[in-house]
Amino acid sequence: MTLDSRSTAILSKLIDASSYVPIHELMEDFNVSRRTIYYDIDKINDWLEEQGLDKIYHVRSAGIILSDKAKAAIPHRLKEIKPWYYEYSSDERKTWIILYVTLGNGPFFIKDFIPKLQVSRNTIIQDLKSLKDELTPFQLQLDFDREKGYFLSGDEAQIRKVIPYFLNKVITPHDREAFKRFIHIQVKMSNNKNLLNIFQNLKTLTELVKASERQLDLEFTDHMIYSLTLRLFIICRRVKLGHYIEMNAIEKDIIENTKAYRVANFICEHLQQTQQIDFPKEEKLFITTNLLGAKINHIQVDFQNKPLLEQLRKIAEAMIIKFQRYACVLFSNKEALINNLLLHLKPTYYRVKYDIEIDHHYVETIKENYEEIFTITKKVIQPFERFLKKPIPENEIAYIAIHFGGWLQKEGVTHIPRKKALVVCANGIGTSQILKQQLEELFPYVDFIDTVSVREYEEKQFDIDFVVSTTTTVRKDHPTFIVNPILTDTEKTRLLNNVNALCNYTQQQQITINGLLHLIEQYAQIHDKEKLANELKQYLFPATTKIVETVKPNLWNLLKEETIRIARSVNDWREAIKLAAQPLLDSQHITQNYITKMIQNIEQHGPYIVLAPKIAIAHAKPEDGALKLGMSMLKIDQAVAFSHQSKHQVHIILVLATVDNKSHLKALSQLIRLFANRKNIKILIEFQSTKEVYDFLKTACAW
Repeated sequence: MTLDSRSTAILSKLIDASSYVPIHELMEDFNVSRRTIYYDIDKINDWLEEQGLDKIYHVRSAGIILSDKAKAAIPHRLKEIKPWYYEYSSDERKTWIILYVTLGNGPFFIKDFIPKLQVSRNTIIQDLKSLKDELTPFQLQLDFDREKGYFLSGDEAQIRKVIPYFLNKVITPHDREAFKRFIHIQVKMSNNKNLLNIFQNLKTLTELVKASERQLDLEFTDHMIYSLTLRLFIICRRVKLGHYIEMNAIEKDIIENTKAYRVANFICEHLQQTQQIDFPKEEKLFITTNLLGAKINHIQVDFQNKPLLEQLRKIAEAMIIKFQRYACVLFSNKEALINNLLLHLKPTYYRVKYDIEIDHHYVETIKENYEEIFTITKKVIQPFERFLKKPIPENEIAYIAIHFGGWLQKEGVTHIPRKKALVVCANGIGTSQILKQQLEELFPYVDFIDTVSVREYEEKQFDIDFVVSTTTTVRKDHPTFIVNPILTDTEKTRLLNNVNALCNYTQQQQITINGLLHLIEQYAQIHDKEKLANELKQYLFPATTKIVETVKPNLWNLLKEETIRIARSVNDWREAIKLAAQPLLDSQHITQNYITKMIQNIEQHGPYIVLAPKIAIAHAKPEDGALKLGMSMLKIDQAVAFSHQSKHQVHIILVLATVDNKSHLKALSQLIRLFANRKNIKILIEFQSTKEVYDFLKTACAW
């Protein structure tokens, strides 16, 4: 019986699972039907039977699980899997074809691919046809010559870009075993001794990457270690085959003056001695750009005096200020956010500048689960785009959105920790920050002491009760829960139940509540002890049965016709703010202090609320007097001035009452999209009735 990539991935998930895995969770993870999952289970069971191992145990109400004996044996069996036991997916086959035609000695014909990939001639022909279509965006062609066989033609820089693109489709960033299996199977299938030798020296390449960290005084993310290793392998093979990169002459001098260029020279000198590869200057520069664009966890030296870092710091600050304005939030520790965002912007700058591909595994998930944050991030990315003089790709924007998402936390009481835990993440600062934030919201009785890389976790000792990790780890001395960086509702529910079981939730809860009641009784009279106990229970402990998403109303649900006002003119902007906020004050959405704070904020920080020509959105902090989520609007026929500058002449003032940092984001993202079209602003200004305004907003945003 054969195993395809999805069957292998399901097996890996079952090995890492600490309890039953629900069928619907597998359906979500792999985006397939229930019928397909059951078909995969049958296929896995046939393979397990051939291996003499226990089959998957299925409980309809709970899900599926592997026996401990099978869990222990399967990883070893997978490592020893023969090529004829493994059924490649279409993506895997196309990846192999790309590798053979770009990194092999060739020539390669259809008859060569058939035994290597163990599929029919017609299947190979279909793969080649599909592959040609996928290469079009890269401006590359898969050509055929009677003597040379199949080969890739086009710009060398694009060829170097397309190889990691296909590799990223079959090697997930959080699955280290996938990388090992990839190398293992490739070596067994390869008839090329030189290729085999290079794969055998991958450990050496990895050590070179780690040595580069030390020389650069930084730490790459765990996945970046593997990514740079593969990129070095690709460069070595292409250079050895006589294919060289060309660099822009203007950029050469800039790159040569970086510390990374000296490190690239070190790498090339070592490879020249060990692999007998002569690297031209252009290739050293290309390796430099890859080092500069690598994702990092932290920098150990002070870069603040460097011109680029100074410029990027200004951009980071500008983006954060714009984000606060558009999201109507105020970050409590803006300086820390600037530093973290700066850490991400530096390699992003080099990746975008030199068209270096970033892994894209979580981009769609980020866009789906953090739609509003992603929309706002696209709006605030403009200072960075102006600096680069080119658009920022959506996959890069998605990872920048993570940084903002990770800092959008509710402000409130810090709960007393009951357990200590560690977050282990292989995907970098932004991803680990948002994962930690999700975990802290789920478990107020757990103290997540830090976020660390896999290497740091495996090398150091930590006083913790359990680990939440995005990847498998070598260490087994702590209970470990494997999760995706972006948690689904299903995964949240499962994690809640598993962690609560580990923490002896019921006992912890009883001890805590009783302890608090005893303490309160010493200083105050309790009129209803049972009711107070229930209130404390709800406050301190989340429900474990189901995750309920934060309600995010649409714009037309938040801004009512009765909260819209129209005025001919006002005396000044202060009067405009008061008039715009009056409907929310009348309906008890805000207090008078909220209006006072809005005015004080403008007096202190200037007209920051003017987000677009003729548009302003006023707000204060939730604790300044926001009682309920709400929005009001004032349309003024004669513009009111928020400064002496013409760009601060405003016709439309929106007042937003926010009770947290999230629930208003959907309505705001709708507003941003609406006001992006200047015609909509002009139309709104011309309306003379509140019904016209409301109906237009509802119609325009209901798409």
